[in-house]
Amino acid sequence: MTRLGLLGTGRHGVRYAQHLRAGDIEGAELRAIGRRDHEAGRALAGEWGVAYCESAAEMAARDDVDALLVVSQSHHHLDAVRAAANHRKPALIEKPLAMTVRECDEIAALVRDAKIPAMVAQTTRYEGPVAGLLAALPRIGAVRQISFVLTSEDRTHDEAGSFAPRLDDGGAILDSGVHYFDLLGLLVDPVAWVSASPLHVRGTHLDDGYSAVLETRAGVRVTINMGRWGKSRHEFVEVAGDEGILHLSRTPPSLALIEGRARVELPFPEVPGTIVPTLEDFVRVARGEIESPIPIEAGREAVRIAEACCQSGGRRIDLE
Repeated sequence: MTRLGLLGTGRHGVRYAQHLRAGDIEGAELRAIGRRDHEAGRALAGEWGVAYCESAAEMAARDDVDALLVVSQSHHHLDAVRAAANHRKPALIEKPLAMTVRECDEIAALVRDAKIPAMVAQTTRYEGPVAGLLAALPRIGAVRQISFVLTSEDRTHDEAGSFAPRLDDGGAILDSGVHYFDLLGLLVDPVAWVSASPLHVRGTHLDDGYSAVLETRAGVRVTINMGRWGKSRHEFVEVAGDEGILHLSRTPPSLALIEGRARVELPFPEVPGTIVPTLEDFVRVARGEIESPIPIEAGREAVRIAEACCQSGGRRIDLE
């Protein structure tokens, strides 16, 4: 049995806990949790029948915790990984890996020097339509252009409309954009340059949307348009190649191949959620059964692209 400690029990962390408590992850169980609000954390630990830890260091030091799930806000990730490394405990780190490339490099050094298994939870990789898209990629020939479009719900304000930055973690570019930047690593060659402009529809210091143009070393052009300020959600990805176009929709999930003017719906694996397969892979990583499918380097690359987009201000930023 792999005994897990969960750092972070916010909206996303609770999802991890629910699956573990329901027994959805064979051979794994939740033993301890940590939360910034200690009073609320102790109450939740009592409700769930697990231990409560006031810090990552305390959790990593426990003999009944074999590995850490780092699902806290990203500016706490470095300290959490440092604690895991000090006690030689494997770590699963939620995306984004960190707030800056510098912090990513520090995390990479800690993992490397301590020789601990580590994995980044870029959970979009586990979505059924994404798996179908990757499987169908050879059918469209050489990829020339990729488009990502997302309009989603406002996450920077509470129900009363008050600004609540605790609901966000770095704005749309860093918090949500890393999903797309990570997928690019599976679809095309490395990104060579970016040009991005943030949007501030709600007038806050955090970007709640952005438009970006990226180009890979081989000349594949990528456009991204994202907004998180409304009450509705729609998201799609189009990958255009010499022989056809793949169109993926996430709301509702669908995948289609367009050849000429004909559209054919394609099958894809039915995945009830992304957290279960993410945890299943991490447990195998922690046990030494497989290499990390999403290593620290992949998380760093997504943050590197996001950081360049944040710095761009509409200017071209070269990544090479």
